[in-house]
Amino acid sequence: MISNGPSRSFTQESLELWFHKLSEYDWENQFSQETLNAGRTFYRKGKINGLDISREQIILSRKVNREEVYSVMEWRGEKLDFRTSLDDEKMGRTIAVAGLYELEELIAEIHEKDPMIELTTDRATCNENQNSNKKEPKEDSFEKKNEINPDKKLSIELSISGKRGLLLTPSWRTKDGLKFRAYDTQKAVTNNISDRSMLIRFTRESVEDGFIFNKENGCFSLADWEQVEKFANERLSEWEKSFDLIFLGEASLIKKGTQEIRWEIEAKSKGNEKMLLRDQFHLGGRKLSQSISHKVGKIGNGAIFLQKQGLVRLNRNQTHDYAWWKENKGQNSQTDWPRYMLFSLFARKYLRTRADGKLQEWQTSIRKIKLSKLSKKFSFLRNYQKEGVSRLSWLHKLGCHGLLADEMGLGKTMQSLALLRSTPKMNLSDLVVCPASVVPVWVQEVSVHFPEISVQVLRKGNTFRNSKKECLWISSYTQMRRHKSLLEKNKFRCAILDEAQMIKNPQAKVTQACLAINAKYRLALSGTPIENSALDIWSIFRFLMPGLLGGKRELETELSQDSQKAYMLIKKQVSPFIVRRLKHNVAKELPPKIEAEVPCTLNQEQKKVYKLLVEKGILKHGEDLQQVVKNSPTHLFSLLTRLRQCCCDLRLLPDSKESLEVGTKEILLLQKLKDLSQNGSKAIIFSQFTSYLSLLEKSIKAVMPELYIYKLTGSTKDRTKPVISFQESENSSVMLASLKAAGLGVTLTSADYVFLMDPWWNPAVEEQAIDRAHRIGRTKPIFIYRFIAQGTIEEKVRLLQRDKKQTFNQIVSDSERASKIFDQFKSLEKLINLDDP
Repeated sequence: MISNGPSRSFTQESLELWFHKLSEYDWENQFSQETLNAGRTFYRKGKINGLDISREQIILSRKVNREEVYSVMEWRGEKLDFRTSLDDEKMGRTIAVAGLYELEELIAEIHEKDPMIELTTDRATCNENQNSNKKEPKEDSFEKKNEINPDKKLSIELSISGKRGLLLTPSWRTKDGLKFRAYDTQKAVTNNISDRSMLIRFTRESVEDGFIFNKENGCFSLADWEQVEKFANERLSEWEKSFDLIFLGEASLIKKGTQEIRWEIEAKSKGNEKMLLRDQFHLGGRKLSQSISHKVGKIGNGAIFLQKQGLVRLNRNQTHDYAWWKENKGQNSQTDWPRYMLFSLFARKYLRTRADGKLQEWQTSIRKIKLSKLSKKFSFLRNYQKEGVSRLSWLHKLGCHGLLADEMGLGKTMQSLALLRSTPKMNLSDLVVCPASVVPVWVQEVSVHFPEISVQVLRKGNTFRNSKKECLWISSYTQMRRHKSLLEKNKFRCAILDEAQMIKNPQAKVTQACLAINAKYRLALSGTPIENSALDIWSIFRFLMPGLLGGKRELETELSQDSQKAYMLIKKQVSPFIVRRLKHNVAKELPPKIEAEVPCTLNQEQKKVYKLLVEKGILKHGEDLQQVVKNSPTHLFSLLTRLRQCCCDLRLLPDSKESLEVGTKEILLLQKLKDLSQNGSKAIIFSQFTSYLSLLEKSIKAVMPELYIYKLTGSTKDRTKPVISFQESENSSVMLASLKAAGLGVTLTSADYVFLMDPWWNPAVEEQAIDRAHRIGRTKPIFIYRFIAQGTIEEKVRLLQRDKKQTFNQIVSDSERASKIFDQFKSLEKLINLDDP
């Protein structure tokens, strides 16, 4: 006869014989656990195409690439033998196991349809040596022999064990009480075919659900609560219809299904700056006790079983936040935490934090600035500067530390010194760390506006050991790195990092030195806290309030997965602690800053050399930009530098010839300088290449000998002299300056024009340079011209600048989404190739 599903060919006699033999033979012990697992997978996925069952053997077939392969199981005396048509015996055994499970299913399936006609309980048919001429039993006696007692049913006791999970104990129960207990389901002592088929079905489905049988106690155990949950959801209702299920103790709770636990963090204030954090779990409308919460605290993505509650799992939306919390809370979640971490916790979408009344009041007050009454001696401060001092002072009183990110030129140094003067004394010195070029600026600001402050400059021979009186220590970042060993024994009242973006590299020694500073209050100053990426501001806040933005690796992961979501998360966490004002909002008297791009077309010689450099670069490095960055970053940046030099002047290239044609940019610049020199105007000319500034100096002197020329580069020993001369000069003059040298610590407000000869990757560096001229005290508009070589790498640099600026604005202020610049450049050719205008 043939049945549906896999092709099944068998006779009543052959099926009965195999059934009785398998019930007394533990065939699973004949295969390895690996083969059994593989066979079960094949069986569940229905990969067996045919079963051909005869008295002596069973042929189990499967189609592989339209070709039928098979395994054969046959009796050799009392032993079950195996052979296969495959060269791969391991695969053949897998097919055999899957086929035997199909056979057991067939036995249970046929009897479930009609137990009266498919099988006989005549044990003689199990005898391999039976007489083939033996007469079949009469029909009436057959039916009588197979009559099923309606009171008999396979009973399964379900119980809960803490270590072993869900336990199943099968047994046969009749009106006469316990008749059979399955201490070994393969050797069950019962002759009733109905009993056996139900037992086979029970065993097969238990194995499918992951239960493990223990022969010593006759129990099937399932220790994985995740699997118990799946069993309760997918199998239990079906078993309740087929078997007699007896739920012992709390086992009946699994019928309720899985309940969701809601997690939150309870925050309690401790002192004026600390708090205690503790997990709280809620089931329904009830809060779980601490003893249960301790057990639930080990929960992950799966389910667990709670006494008197049943199966529970954490709210699925909260699993990611809970994993983050377990990783970051440390060994003891009740350790003292700084209060500012509430802003980090609240920023997570599904993490619920319940703060006590004091903490709620404290959190609300962060955003409600209390303007302090500053002394009359601070009358020289502008209103927005007074507000800045009050805001930063208020943050300090609340145990927080701020970032003063005012746009360059709005007086961050002045506000910081006023903050120091208004902070209560503590018999401790203060510390300012700044670029070496800015140290004189701090000294000058103190002497002019706060002469009562005693100043010491950190240098060799003059260290913290030399002064026992309270003072203001001013140190360059370089000196701070050199004197890091002294920081362990010194504590400061207030530590200020000026141009705090200097510590954007977390691995740099100077960053590690700054992080080692021990101060009651901390303050960071930076008009450009994000120069390259969002990790810049992570490093700054690591100095200000460690832990607020989590771990570096976590943030990198968030940025790589969804940068826009990460930007919003960062902004939500840091915005309460950032004070940022823009010139057009608070210094409306400041004249406008008018910017324009000057498109420059390369001359024929420049184009020729540019294209030659591109061709050599692509030939050497290939097309894949990501691979070039990964494998040859130094060579790539060298190539980019050569291309940028080519855009300015071919004489900047190595081995250049003196007879080379003057670059287009120089011609345009000289034309504009002729116009401004006639009306007494001043100009600043910026470039990344000091050698280019030297070339321009020669040309300007040759064409306009009457024009005064000043230089400010890294080799300038006395920076003050050219700056003062330029500022005080009443004649037309030009300041030739490198971006790096003139970007910090100088004031050039007498300039009328700024020329940027070559765009730099980092827009913040350019902005700093421009704002040397566009500062408080300026009375006339300033014009900024950017010279951009059309169709070259310089246009790509401008795109990158806009992307970085938008990233900064998205986190620190309120601009729209940032474009993803590198999505536009997958190949090296697209990044550097010349597009003829």
